[in-house]
Amino acid sequence: MTASLRAVCVAVLVSLGAAAPLTAAAQAPLEHLHVTVPGDTLIGIGRQLLAEPRRWRAVARLNRIANPDRIPVGARLRIPVAWMRTEPRPATLLGRIGTVQAPASLDEGSEVVTGDDGHAVIRLVDGTVLRLRPRSRLGLTESRVVPDTPVTRARARLGSRRVEIDAAPARGGEPGFRIDTPQGVLGVRGTQFRVASDTEPPRSRGEVTEGVVAVSGGAPGEQRVQAGFGTVIDTAGRVAEPVRLLPAPDLATLSRLQERVLVRFVLPTPAGMAGVVAWRAQVARDARFEQVLGDLRVAHRPEGSELRFAGLPDGDYLLRVRGVDGLGLEGLDADLPFRLKARPEPPLPSAPAPRERRFGTRVEFGWAANADAGSYRLQLATEPTFAAPLRELDGLRSTGTVVEDLAPGTYHWRLRSVRPDGDLGPWGDAEQFELRPAPPLPPKPAVGDHGVRFAWKGLPGQTFDFQMAADPAFGTLLLDRRWAETFIEIPRPASGRYWVRLRAIDPDGFVGPFGGAQFFDVPHCLRNGAGDCVRAGGEPVVTTP
Repeated sequence: MTASLRAVCVAVLVSLGAAAPLTAAAQAPLEHLHVTVPGDTLIGIGRQLLAEPRRWRAVARLNRIANPDRIPVGARLRIPVAWMRTEPRPATLLGRIGTVQAPASLDEGSEVVTGDDGHAVIRLVDGTVLRLRPRSRLGLTESRVVPDTPVTRARARLGSRRVEIDAAPARGGEPGFRIDTPQGVLGVRGTQFRVASDTEPPRSRGEVTEGVVAVSGGAPGEQRVQAGFGTVIDTAGRVAEPVRLLPAPDLATLSRLQERVLVRFVLPTPAGMAGVVAWRAQVARDARFEQVLGDLRVAHRPEGSELRFAGLPDGDYLLRVRGVDGLGLEGLDADLPFRLKARPEPPLPSAPAPRERRFGTRVEFGWAANADAGSYRLQLATEPTFAAPLRELDGLRSTGTVVEDLAPGTYHWRLRSVRPDGDLGPWGDAEQFELRPAPPLPPKPAVGDHGVRFAWKGLPGQTFDFQMAADPAFGTLLLDRRWAETFIEIPRPASGRYWVRLRAIDPDGFVGPFGGAQFFDVPHCLRNGAGDCVRAGGEPVVTTP
């Protein structure tokens, strides 16, 4: 075609039906309007524009031209687009995440395969965008343009799994985008829908979220599926009556701030979603879900279904959730923006152990080191919400610290890491310990002429283990008795040195540690006829044994 001819040639799309069906076979013929310029002949136009140049005679008949060599300048020739030559054009791989197998150029006949973690975004020649999900296989069966017209031809085949489609609007009379599955064909003229191809059992599913989709299978008949509905094509190619998709779930109760490396969302039991058997959940960086970093399906549980995503870096995301019904049709989407701030991760606490019981007024805290942390922060509180921390220690650069002067009671503590630049990580999970009074120590014994008496303090309901030995290691026990009173009196032993120790048993059965050992001496005294020690100046007269 000459430059002058190209400059004045215009293409218009003529729709000959007021309300043509959606499938390509039922569309009104699409025509190109060619305005002639000096030097034009039908034979020349046939060579330039027609797939079969010999069809110039049919063009002559269609336009009632008697002499093909004499065409008035400015004549408006109608040429069916179906007769015009086409040229292949590659599709464009807009993006990929994870494992994706694709050729360098997405030409007609090429195939894209995604792995377990793979997502691929493909833009076809007509502007349709395909979002291929994990473990899927898609072939480009037609990818062409009609030169010098806006007409394109785009068609794909989904061999397995799932693809989400934003089909570009087709102009009047254009066939629109079509996608084949092993069971049927879905044809559109500009809409948003999802297609899945299952193997067990073999069937295809279509879910329309915007516009209308014409679905046909190997069996006669076609279903027009409106937005908010879906259908299934069975193994025999029969297209089922469309059914309403599950409504979008309510995500209002889910947290918009995630502070752990493993992101968890627990979906509450849904209201008004009878028939849900599973959930499809995706996490993406963008609102169009072209940068999907997580895609999973979990079974529905009445007590709550948990969604878990691993390996996400800190940042802002969108969570998308939809219900899945018994036919496998996925419902309408609900989106939730959330932020992940899980780093630097909190250090792992090591002491006190969870729910440990300690004694005294002093507690040693310990934790593991985090390579990303420049320092640590510790909070100590008497209630689990940390609304009013009892102590807050900042700038801790070692992996341990000591807190003194604590009263008996239940305590909660938690840690967070702080990067050298001051960036605060999230608080770790709170741990709990109990601080109890120090083990009771027997007071200095009262050594009498006939016995020895000990007394101590205790808490209501406690019992006590009292031990006495002739050596500080308590290797040979002279007395080992459980006692319900806060005193004990024993017969006076032979002269010598003795060691005693005491431990308390709480009403709940918890056995505390023994307190420190203490010793007392029993002197050898001079006794009278009644067996009492002879005293001089109020003190027993001590003799050598």
